[in-house]
Amino acid sequence: MSSTPSPQRHVVRAVAGYLLGVLTVPLDLLGVLAAPFAAGLTDRIARLEQRRLTGLLGVRATGTPNGSPAVGYLAADVPVTGVPSGPRAAGYLAARSLVGVLGGLVLALSGLGVVVAVALVYGAVTGEAVPIVDATEPGQVTWATVAVLALPGAVLCFLAVHGLLGVVRADAWCLRSSLRPGPEELAQRVAQLTTTRADVVEVIDDERRRIERDLHDGVQQRVVALSILLGRVDRETDADRRTELHRRAIAETGHILDELREVSWRIYPAMLARDGLHAALEALADRTPVPTGLDYALSERAPRPVESACYFTASEAITNAIKHSGATAIEVEVVRAGALVRLRVRDDGRGGADPAGHGLAGIATRVTALDGTMAVDSPPGGPTIITVEVPCG
Repeated sequence: MSSTPSPQRHVVRAVAGYLLGVLTVPLDLLGVLAAPFAAGLTDRIARLEQRRLTGLLGVRATGTPNGSPAVGYLAADVPVTGVPSGPRAAGYLAARSLVGVLGGLVLALSGLGVVVAVALVYGAVTGEAVPIVDATEPGQVTWATVAVLALPGAVLCFLAVHGLLGVVRADAWCLRSSLRPGPEELAQRVAQLTTTRADVVEVIDDERRRIERDLHDGVQQRVVALSILLGRVDRETDADRRTELHRRAIAETGHILDELREVSWRIYPAMLARDGLHAALEALADRTPVPTGLDYALSERAPRPVESACYFTASEAITNAIKHSGATAIEVEVVRAGALVRLRVRDDGRGGADPAGHGLAGIATRVTALDGTMAVDSPPGGPTIITVEVPCG
């Protein structure tokens, strides 16, 4: 059975969200007044308003409605993420108070229109007086009166509905505007992106040098050894000796293929592109000499850059654990945390990992380039826990 709420339930939630937006105007004003001496209270009230928008009116961080036609139309694809705080929270609550008052007026006028329409129909049916429209004598309101007022009433109803929707959209716009970055934040972001770009270029150059070193010191030396063996096979006249040299040449060919396979895995494993992160991490765990457990809880494939960042983070973390920490067990966990993919690598080694070290710094650069974060918890004596969170839209 599907757990998706019905459209009627969505409509009820949307109406409840609108009514709460009107009723919480005094609370919003309290938050504005409390800002100078109780900023925490102001922030909490702003958080409550943000929850009302996201939980009842369907405004989502990605700008995508939550599946309901009614709520999706109300949300109007308005992107919202985060919660305003500090002076921005006070400014948001002040603007939202005005929107709430406007929403109350629109709701009152809409309610008055409904009362008038019901009174006219009641007067036409019963023939009684309808004082609300200045029809004080019985029989003044007839079906002809209702028919004449039906078209203006329909127009007013149309305007009232769009007024209600407009209030909801203005409500979401206030929150979105309060979350827009200011000039200082934009300047900081530009500086961060500039630094990240320089770090990415440096990491790419380091990777190229490492690949060149692997090919030169590993594959190239084995190819030279193979060519020497083949030359000795051509010069050897003894049949038994030729057979032995031929066997050694075949074995060396296998070693070369293994070296090439290792280098290709370090560059970019084909399995990652073809089968996804889960299969690539399973293969990585199988190839690791230390017992490695994998807990993979993603229900669908993440974008390719996210998969790549998570895979190389796990690969580098496992390599460091084997080379430097003396770990006897490693655990890899991949889960979805809201709009983030979280990768966690834990080993039981001696700890003391340096986040500024070459390998971990390269991971941090790769993750930062995707607006992600990396945390390293590695006290002396262990364990070491490396956590990476990458946005996954």
